[in-house]
Amino acid sequence: MLRINSEEFVEEIKLGCNTNLLKNDGIIENNGIIENNKINPRKSLSMDSNDKKKTYCEHVCEAIPLVFKNFKLKMGDHLLLGGEHVHKVSPGYNSPLKGNLDDEISSEEKKEIVKATPSFGMFSLFKYHVKRGYLNKELKKTNKIFCSHIFSLIFALPVLIFIGQWLLYIALIINENNKFDGEICSSNGSIENKIMISGISIVYFARSFFIWDNITNSLSLKKMNRVNSITSIMDTFQEFSFSLFVYGANMWLVFIEQDIQNMILNSLAMEFLMVLDNEFEELYFQYLPGAADDIYDNIFVSYHENIELLEKRQKKDKCFNCFSCILFVPYKLLVISVFLFPVFCFFMIFAGPICK
Repeated sequence: MLRINSEEFVEEIKLGCNTNLLKNDGIIENNGIIENNKINPRKSLSMDSNDKKKTYCEHVCEAIPLVFKNFKLKMGDHLLLGGEHVHKVSPGYNSPLKGNLDDEISSEEKKEIVKATPSFGMFSLFKYHVKRGYLNKELKKTNKIFCSHIFSLIFALPVLIFIGQWLLYIALIINENNKFDGEICSSNGSIENKIMISGISIVYFARSFFIWDNITNSLSLKKMNRVNSITSIMDTFQEFSFSLFVYGANMWLVFIEQDIQNMILNSLAMEFLMVLDNEFEELYFQYLPGAADDIYDNIFVSYHENIELLEKRQKKDKCFNCFSCILFVPYKLLVISVFLFPVFCFFMIFAGPICK
């Protein structure tokens, strides 16, 4: 015999009654599809079927213009405020989601958001020590003494990491420049040297797209560092400009170097320099994860709060306005450089072996 659950049967009757009521209000059509921002399974199925009918070339031709639209939005955005994510990308894409800041997120998620925010780097970390870290609340909570926390304030360790990165970078560039004979396109390189420059260019061509995606992803975080501070602007430039400088310099060093072992060692040295600041941040939060919670809860703000803070700072602080105006052109040049870097890498795949 077929057993019928009485509770389920009652729920089915209620659902049928509610459906009739919704029909009268015009919310549900005769075919029972839910509208007004509700899930519409039939419509989504029809959309999927339409997508499947399109050819490979049609999908690609639709996607390419969106890349340039994304570039246009970033060019019009204020540094890393994230204004592009309040606009719908294109018809067929989901509407921008408004994150609920009241949602509970774990301590690990907060730490990952803090580390993923490019506007929170070495300068912002040192500023945190000056503003809040000196209270040593996290040390008291854990009943431990961490020298990395105490001496980050006393000796400005995050700022020293920033200085050390650039000093090592400049030293490598000067050293290779002194060995350079001045002939750019000699075409006298060995076959293995030509293969090496082509291989490095291919790898960087593939990785160059992730630099752009890193900007896009960092803009969509639920909360981010305040953009109304000079330190956040400097950290943003450091995050993306240094990566771009390292990749470009690495290709140049491989191009002018004749010894293949030195090519590899120089490449590894450059890659090491690029992650020094991120490594310091990772180690710091590894021992004091509560500091990341404190930063996320008390320093990071939402997109709309960031807009209000930025407008207030611009009205009150003329020096900040001047600093923002001075960096306006370099920021736009940085966005253009990151956008065109894949083109440069693709060009070097063929030009590098020819001129090497």
